[in-house]
Amino acid sequence: MKLLSQFRSGLLVTSACAVLAACSGSGDNSNQGNIGPVTVGGGNDGGAQNAVNLIPDGFTCPSGTSAGTATSGGIDITACVVPSGTISADLTLPGKSGATPVGYALQGSVFVGDNTITNPGGATAVLTIEPGAVIVGQSGEDALFVSPGSQLIADGTLSDPIIFTSLQDIAFGNGTTAQERASDGISGENGSTTQRGQFGGLALNGLAPINDCDVTSVDPVANPAGCNKTGEGGSGLFGGGNPNDNSGILNFVRVQFGGFRFSSGNELNGIAFQGVGDATDVDFIQVHNNVDDGVEFFGGTVDANHVIITGAGDDSIDWTDGWTGSLQYGLVVQDDTDGDNGIEGDNRGNDTDILPRSNPNLSNLTFFAGATGDNGFELRAGTAGNIANAILIGWTDNSINFNQQSSTNATPTISSVFAGGGAPFTGITPTNSTNAANNSMNGVIPGAAEQAVTATDPTTLDASFDAAVYVGAFDPDNETNSQNWTTGWSLDNIIPAGDDGGCPSGTATQGTGASIGRSEDFICILPNLITSDLRLTSGNIYSFIGTVFVGEDAGADAANPDTGASSAVLSIDPGVTIYGRSGEDAVVVSRGSQIQALGTDGSPIIFTSEQDVLGEATARGQFGGLVINGRAPINDCDVTTVDPVANPELCEKTGEGGSGLFGGNSPTDNSGVLNFVQVRNGGFRFSSGNELNGIAFQGVGSATEVDFIQVDNNVDDGVEFFGGTVNAKHIVLTGNGDDSLDWTDGWTGNVQYVIIQHASDDGDNGFEGDNRSNDTDILPRSNPTIANVTFLGDPNTDFGAQLRAGTDGEVYNMVIAGSGAGAIDFTQASSDTSVFTEFFSSFIASNNAGGVTTNGTVSSPVFAAANGNVDGVTNNIDSTLTAAPGCTSTVVPGASENAVTASLPAGSDFFDSVTYIGAVENAADDWYVNWTLGLCN
Repeated sequence: MKLLSQFRSGLLVTSACAVLAACSGSGDNSNQGNIGPVTVGGGNDGGAQNAVNLIPDGFTCPSGTSAGTATSGGIDITACVVPSGTISADLTLPGKSGATPVGYALQGSVFVGDNTITNPGGATAVLTIEPGAVIVGQSGEDALFVSPGSQLIADGTLSDPIIFTSLQDIAFGNGTTAQERASDGISGENGSTTQRGQFGGLALNGLAPINDCDVTSVDPVANPAGCNKTGEGGSGLFGGGNPNDNSGILNFVRVQFGGFRFSSGNELNGIAFQGVGDATDVDFIQVHNNVDDGVEFFGGTVDANHVIITGAGDDSIDWTDGWTGSLQYGLVVQDDTDGDNGIEGDNRGNDTDILPRSNPNLSNLTFFAGATGDNGFELRAGTAGNIANAILIGWTDNSINFNQQSSTNATPTISSVFAGGGAPFTGITPTNSTNAANNSMNGVIPGAAEQAVTATDPTTLDASFDAAVYVGAFDPDNETNSQNWTTGWSLDNIIPAGDDGGCPSGTATQGTGASIGRSEDFICILPNLITSDLRLTSGNIYSFIGTVFVGEDAGADAANPDTGASSAVLSIDPGVTIYGRSGEDAVVVSRGSQIQALGTDGSPIIFTSEQDVLGEATARGQFGGLVINGRAPINDCDVTTVDPVANPELCEKTGEGGSGLFGGNSPTDNSGVLNFVQVRNGGFRFSSGNELNGIAFQGVGSATEVDFIQVDNNVDDGVEFFGGTVNAKHIVLTGNGDDSLDWTDGWTGNVQYVIIQHASDDGDNGFEGDNRSNDTDILPRSNPTIANVTFLGDPNTDFGAQLRAGTDGEVYNMVIAGSGAGAIDFTQASSDTSVFTEFFSSFIASNNAGGVTTNGTVSSPVFAAANGNVDGVTNNIDSTLTAAPGCTSTVVPGASENAVTASLPAGSDFFDSVTYIGAVENAADDWYVNWTLGLCN
């Protein structure tokens, strides 16, 4: 049979394909009746007939299974089928035939042995799965359940792990064997890496003690044998009186793309340990992309070592019902599409002090949060336990959250934790621990900051633990990113790769951070042109000389990009600092390329000057800045005969400072992500009218994500929007030399939450809004919508907002305090008198030298009192910033501001619904704290 090398269209379980016909173990292909669909491949390669055969040539499916072949779309699909029901006698599934792995397909729920709790006289069995075997679930409900009293012996090896996976993983993976296809992380027709719930999972039911009994009158301490519970997903009863129960072996086992959801609250974990005893051997297991938890321990005493949970849809490691086992070496990596807590530890929700109490021991953990991650550790519902030597990176709710909920004050003991770039410890203070703004991780290997934490000897927690006296799951002295305990057997597509050789490939190594008084391992030099994807890993500091272009300009027409241009993605890890050596040094993202700058609240990404890095005096204009060029429409074309409405694909403009062309025909263009990013001490002035902004958004499209950015101490504007449609939230602009927020050339985006602070030595307007000065009515007209702004001026400042050159727009919930020339200056400069009506709503102007003027006249169509606007009152905001830490509140509103009724634009799903004016609601609203320079509360 021909093996399918690439699938262009797939066959799902529900597709209209022929069902498998059973064949005899001798290879006789005569029809033995329908045994259910096993669809393992799909599509055609160049029109030729192809096949995926999970049964090696000459191999005979073991007794109790049967081979079958289906044909659909010209593709033959073959596998050994394990039928639904109960395996009542010992069964061995060979892992390989010669060097070729064997594939088995589960058909429905497969039980190993009868449930001896329900049926005391029932048959017990041992299912042995040999190294290299691949077990495929055909549909969401297909799962393997090991009944109490029976065993699963899945004893894989480093080079031949045992893999439980989904039909789609095999169908759409790459390779010529089932093991190869299940090792590329792809499980979908379009190459998806984020699929979940494509089959059920694996559950081991044992006879070890639990504390949650289906019969509520049973005392789980006095009568542990009578305390049984029904497992989720129809997996049967578990629990009993034997703490040393043996459910078998799981060594070098992966479970991926599982976790079928039967109903809310009834969904399968990747691996469920249900009342499993400590004679069960669990070592080197991974659960990848499960709908529900990665692994969950429902009571029992089982121990586990070398546990990897990647991409879990809910909690990664969960325990409840009185688990008293242990776990050493745990790696959790969330992706950005889903995921709850790294650990969720409970005793029992409805009886927090019931015994036996959950009391596990855990040591040597490394947990990376994704964009949606909640708490690194969520400990509650009466759980006790001991946790030591953990690294928690980027958890946004709490690095640790402890909610005792116990009348006996049961409290876990936590020690030697490094939390970097995330939220604080809440409800508990771990000993010998650090909660830092940044981290120095290089992939999974701890750096100087993590190693500075005093580790706990794990053997003091559990005598069975290795004496791994270091924080995290990996030994910084003896393991590397390419050679560690995950290497060779795990699915590692979302495990942080890091770099074993110091600077990432594509950069040059200049020296070590120590040579410039920094803690980073290496100084890495960026090239002036990046033509392939480049990731700037944490633990290093990055420098550049001259302009760095991310990709080559791919043109204005999104539908017909310049195929000769090399595009690239520049990815930047949290906590990375990038510095320019001189004023002309800038980073420019070209059209068709992207920047993925994903900082965190505790580990912002910083673009700054060499002087700042060296600890020398900083000033404006010490390096260039950050420029992003996109293909969204603009209204100012280099070729003046082009109509920007009729031909947006021809309307492009040259950016200031030699930053290249921008503009085009794609309103939803995507230039990447800026999250928690600072730009400091930039804005080089090439000549009058040709100077770099802190961040220039030049024709940037609405699919670009901008949230939590700061520009500090820039020569020219803080941020400027040159046309485009990009939106932004949480902007901080401090000490900039010209306007703080500027727009022109037809920008039509949205913005919410802006803090502006002007310095006493410079600063023009808070806002400067233009359409186009040489053609004020040209379309597309600048028409942004902005809400929740706090502007803190200075007597040397000009206007809080200067609006001119034909701009339209709406501003809601703005506070202007202390501007020198006046609150608003409005010069219509447009022949269209329908534009600009009621520009401001729910606005307060206070402590300003001048009021609201239109062409020098106080009366203004943009500032109507009927819209809830107030002028000329005394503000209650302290307009003087002082340095963190320990500074007093600087942007929290007072009585005057709180007296103004807030309003918001109608019909927009971009804006958060708020009931206050200004960028900050009250002293508890601290979105600007921690990640910014010079702002605190």
